[in-house]
Amino acid sequence: MKKVVKKFSISDIENLTGIKAHTIRVWEQRYNFFTTKRTDTNIRYYDDADLCMFLNIATLNENGYKISKISKMDIDEINNLVKRLKEDHYNANVQVQMLSNAMLKMDDDEFDEILTGCVNDMGMEASMADIIFPFLRKVGFMWQVGSINPAHEHFATHKIGQKLIQQTYLHKKPSKHDSKRYLLFLPPNETHEVGLLFAQYLLKANGHQTLYLGQNLPFESIAEVNAYFEPDFAFSVLTVSNSDNNIDVTVKKLRENLGNTPLILAGNQVSYHNICPQENLILIKNIKEFTQITEKLGMSIAS
Repeated sequence: MKKVVKKFSISDIENLTGIKAHTIRVWEQRYNFFTTKRTDTNIRYYDDADLCMFLNIATLNENGYKISKISKMDIDEINNLVKRLKEDHYNANVQVQMLSNAMLKMDDDEFDEILTGCVNDMGMEASMADIIFPFLRKVGFMWQVGSINPAHEHFATHKIGQKLIQQTYLHKKPSKHDSKRYLLFLPPNETHEVGLLFAQYLLKANGHQTLYLGQNLPFESIAEVNAYFEPDFAFSVLTVSNSDNNIDVTVKKLRENLGNTPLILAGNQVSYHNICPQENLILIKNIKEFTQITEKLGMSIAS
């Protein structure tokens, strides 16, 4: 079967790499980076190899290498230099860029290699705080400006979710005599599970019991399972701006269906809105706050 050649316009390259179209044209004229390719109708295009090269150039340029120096390197030199940068898993900026590159190419093996390297060297918690959450914020921005489509975001979040699940059961500790019971879920219209999966990882790594119910759980089901499971705490994440209900209405419904069970809330909507303080409601705006609050409650987080 004949291989289908992907064709990217200069605006596609601009959106996918962040390099302005004008800059690309200047680089081509000044440094003769790319061989011109044209369709049968004489429309200029770039292929997969060009996209990979642009992504590598962007990575080097963002890490202090001037384009005049990059232009004097051959393809092997550029690839080897990017590879050396990629091997430094503690360089957060590089790893965020490399994950972005792998996502844009939808390269499953490359994304997994980068993610696994970071987790093996840094641990899951540090990788989440320093690399994965900053990467997800970048993904959100890229989606808003139209640089990526939903398939890119789904690819990345599912790969991260798979890694979190793997690490959760790899480092799970037996329940402690003083362990707490946690009910973890996302309310209606919430589908982003990475934060919820990370909370499960932290809790299970410390010997606590969790009941994980995933995304888009109806409010009436929350009340039923809360009565059945009798958790010490409920944990949820509010990421999506819900056009049907404002944040205070959502919180009110959660509190009504959880009764006296303390609710810990995290997510973008918690960070960006002034939620009215109320009894049995604990708000966390970042990983550091989650660690501090859980320690205050006598539930240490794994280092």
